[in-house]
Amino acid sequence: MREPGVSTLAISERLKETHPELNLFPKAVDYLTRFDHQETDGVTCWRSDSVERRSGSKIEGIGLFALKDIAPGEIIAIKPGHVVGNQTIKENAQIIRGSHQQIGKNQFLTGLTPEEVDKNLVGYNHSCDPNAKIAVFKHVPLAFLVTKKPIREREEITTDYSVSQSSNTQRIFVCNCASPNCREIIQPGYDWMDEDFQQRHWQDFPFFIREEIEDMRQMSESELKAKKRLLYTLMSADVISVLADEIERRQKELDRIVQEYPGNKQLARMVLRNLSRGDIRKFKDLLFKNALIFIKLCPLANIEGMGIDRNNPKTIKQHLPELIAFAKKIDWYFN
Repeated sequence: MREPGVSTLAISERLKETHPELNLFPKAVDYLTRFDHQETDGVTCWRSDSVERRSGSKIEGIGLFALKDIAPGEIIAIKPGHVVGNQTIKENAQIIRGSHQQIGKNQFLTGLTPEEVDKNLVGYNHSCDPNAKIAVFKHVPLAFLVTKKPIREREEITTDYSVSQSSNTQRIFVCNCASPNCREIIQPGYDWMDEDFQQRHWQDFPFFIREEIEDMRQMSESELKAKKRLLYTLMSADVISVLADEIERRQKELDRIVQEYPGNKQLARMVLRNLSRGDIRKFKDLLFKNALIFIKLCPLANIEGMGIDRNNPKTIKQHLPELIAFAKKIDWYFN
């Protein structure tokens, strides 16, 4: 969890020197000192007395809320954890449940057991118009939650997941932030490649995203075009794969509930389908949209061999199962 020779106490001094606009209060410095001296468990997050994790979030039900007015630039939480790679995150996805935080190109902070995950979870949700951000530093096994805007008492504290991560291990397909600028689909593995997104968030990007962007800027136009085509093809394959699995999971869950219902099963099925119809329709619409993107980005694939006419959306719907199977193969091979 801790890297030998890395002084977290020096981090507090560096923050004061390089980021004088940040407010690092004594209790945060005390936590960093204890962490550096290995007097913490290396997993449990630190939260300021000015915030609490509780129910009441309109975004996800449970969120992080301000207990008093908070000024911009305050460090209100610090996340430690096991430092692991992308593969470990994917292998333990059902335990981690999206609670990990990226701190390097292939480095993530997380808990690895249900108990550790609960202790490690800071508790903030995603918003496309956040009032906080994540700050990370090279060779430092910690992530800092920092306020960006004035936050009023009882206001929910949020970050933009795509600004602090470039990994496809974190994604949201139906964003609930209700921001006027909501992007609806949140794909941290790919959102950072958009030039407009880069311009809006450059100052808040962590070092590893800036480095990836700088590397891309050094590429020739043809190299960059080929890289983007590959990445967006993988993105659409990833989305198709996950959405198809989610639709199947939801439909199986509905069938299970109906079978276990002791009363009129036909009536139960009608009620449940009506209640879940909106969500499943959203997922199916997103699936079809990404199928259209996929066949445009993957011109060398033998789409026609599946009976699909690239210019006829009806044939895509007719042969969607075959396209999903093909996308899953690509997603499995590359991701």
